[in-house]
Amino acid sequence: MRSLLLSALLFVTAALAAASDSPRELDWLELMPADEVEALNNAPPISHDGNIRMEQQGSFRTIAGLDGQLVKLPGYIVPVEVGDDQTMSSFFLVPYFGACIHVPPPPPNQIVFVTLKEPIPMTQMYDAFWIEGTLRVRTVHKDLAAAAYTLEAHKVSLYEG
Repeated sequence: MRSLLLSALLFVTAALAAASDSPRELDWLELMPADEVEALNNAPPISHDGNIRMEQQGSFRTIAGLDGQLVKLPGYIVPVEVGDDQTMSSFFLVPYFGACIHVPPPPPNQIVFVTLKEPIPMTQMYDAFWIEGTLRVRTVHKDLAAAAYTLEAHKVSLYEG
């Protein structure tokens, strides 16, 4: 009986260790404090009158417990650093199509600055992707927008439901 319990304990420990290697699938709202989610749900409509670029609104408040976690997050790619060969070494990941291109950009805590070890070819901007990697609570400012999180990506794949 004792060896059976020990075997079961070893099996459960191995299963938990294997599960910890799997990325945590995040929802975009998990990147925001609860009070900001409520404010976002009750935000007034945005006017897109004229060609004036609106300033980014929202906060840099983050969820500290996400720092260093292996995550999987769906979203749309907005290229930031593109080489002459049309490959990207970094990009913003945003929760909806057209973010950062249309005004205003999402709040900083709804933009993730993604870096890649190896550049990838430019993507179609209307395609959604899964990005997997290590999430960090770090602020990045670029001309296009600012992000409250960074992600060191190790996998980029087309989103398929």
